[in-house]
Amino acid sequence: MNLKLPQSARITKAREYARIFRQGTHTQGKFWQIISTSSDNKKSSLGLAVSKKIHKRAVDRNLFKRLAREAFRLNQDNLNGIDLVVMTKNHTKADNRALVADLQSLFSKVSQ
Repeated sequence: MNLKLPQSARITKAREYARIFRQGTHTQGKFWQIISTSSDNKKSSLGLAVSKKIHKRAVDRNLFKRLAREAFRLNQDNLNGIDLVVMTKNHTKADNRALVADLQSLFSKVSQ
């Protein structure tokens, strides 16, 4: 049983990020910002943009990336054919449950 996010579900190329930033729709929550656009294929894919300017420590950036990947993996079936770039916003400390709940609410907004 492999719970890893497959390579096919990741956005890795700069031109893919550029297309999403150029054509995408912005959705914001309390802790996260999502840019979404329709995908070229039927599978959804995820890109992460966690800024060093906002989160200075690598530990914090890695935490946000881990939470975003796991939330995407669990909601991937509901996001049919949508490419997403998930970014963090500057905020005060929050627990992981609040971060994941905010991200899942944004995923439900995007999927509609």
